[in-house]
Amino acid sequence: MVSRYSFGAFALIILSLCCSCGKRIDIRQGRQVPELLDEAEKLTSQSRYDEAVGLAFEALKTSESVNVDRVNQAKSHLTLSKLFLQTSRDSLSWEHADIAEDLAVRERNDSLKAVALLLKGKICSYSSISEELNRDDEGIGYLEEALGLSEKNGWKAISTEACFFLCEIYVNKNRWNDILDRDLYIKAGEWLTKAETLDEGHQSARALSTRMRYLRQGDRTDEAIAFCNRVLSGTPESDYLKLYQIYDHLTNLYLKKRDISKATEAHQNYSYYMQFYMRQKGDDILQDLQTEYQTELKDRQIKSRTYWAFLLGVFLLLAMAAIVQFIRLNRQISSKNKSIEAIARSREMLFAVIAKDLYDPALAGIKDSQTLDFIRKWPTMSEDEIRERCASLAEGDAPMDPSVVNYISDLMISKKKSLGTKGLSSRELEIISLSKEGLSDKQIADKLFLSPRTVSNHKYRIYSKLEVSGNSEMLAKAEELGL
Repeated sequence: MVSRYSFGAFALIILSLCCSCGKRIDIRQGRQVPELLDEAEKLTSQSRYDEAVGLAFEALKTSESVNVDRVNQAKSHLTLSKLFLQTSRDSLSWEHADIAEDLAVRERNDSLKAVALLLKGKICSYSSISEELNRDDEGIGYLEEALGLSEKNGWKAISTEACFFLCEIYVNKNRWNDILDRDLYIKAGEWLTKAETLDEGHQSARALSTRMRYLRQGDRTDEAIAFCNRVLSGTPESDYLKLYQIYDHLTNLYLKKRDISKATEAHQNYSYYMQFYMRQKGDDILQDLQTEYQTELKDRQIKSRTYWAFLLGVFLLLAMAAIVQFIRLNRQISSKNKSIEAIARSREMLFAVIAKDLYDPALAGIKDSQTLDFIRKWPTMSEDEIRERCASLAEGDAPMDPSVVNYISDLMISKKKSLGTKGLSSRELEIISLSKEGLSDKQIADKLFLSPRTVSNHKYRIYSKLEVSGNSEMLAKAEELGL
């Protein structure tokens, strides 16, 4: 026979569940993978990378759980690869691009394979941190294979991007040379010309950046200035992003020519359009958030109305039973309040005595062979009895009980660990360990499959947490803390 308490608890559970259903409905349940990936792309354009990664992983989980949908799995991995590449997590980006390529090959899907190869070529291009560690030739192989697939199937966008990055890699190959290698430079120019032809004069951010790197490497400053001015003449006033990028290039070019007047003017225009771009981007993000909020609010209002009739009936049926059970339980609890309060006060007194030993060992608070007996009996003692026993323990000469020694030792070790780590993450501790071995930032980046910039960012956070100003101070502080 079900007791009245069980019935009351059951009634409360049903009531809370019903209320939760009525007040909050997750409108994201049942979303399909394409919808999740589209939303991730939208968040990426707003620089909300963490949220985008979460949606991409949700899409991956969905594609793996329902049926064996390798196409959507590959698309999810490609989205994650792009996101990790944008946030300088090259090793993770490579891992997901590699998995996506394998899935595309198994499905015989050339379009997904071409995108995966393109991403791998980009990663090789971005990871060229030194002449010894560069992956230029490997990247060229991936990009040429992606270009071959895209040209075979007429995928113009992939072909264009592959050509731009092939130009980038040949520019990269030349930067290790003290004297410009004309063959490499000519090869870079050929790929750039082909990319711009495919781009049909759209002058995207990638096209502008690649053209400027190419011209500046060839010391063609006047030609680069003329190119920027041509692009400026065809750029609408509302395209703040492209305008501030062009003026940024012009500032550097005029400085190289030592034309301070024009460099100053270009820099002022750069600052002007940068401010407008940031304001425009902020307004777009706020508008998207407002639209998203209003849409979600309307959906919740519509869906929640279907629950109200049910909730009202359940509430009327269970309210009285719940109130009665609450009153009975409250009476039972009230009858035990005094003993519970006494136990709580006794526990606090015991912990206070142990804390004194930790902060001031000279007090020698607990040194009695009867400590275990005392701990077993403390719940039934009054405050006066606890104080009297603590005083007698402090004055005794008997050794401390082993169980109490272990307790205090564990507490001190835990405290030391908490202070020692200073809130450092596992990755930050790993970087400290490698720095103690004498590795440079570039060597650490290579060992951990990170970019040097990411290692530098980690070190900046380590300096802040350890309250030091440089690498040598960081190593000394780590030695002091026993890290």
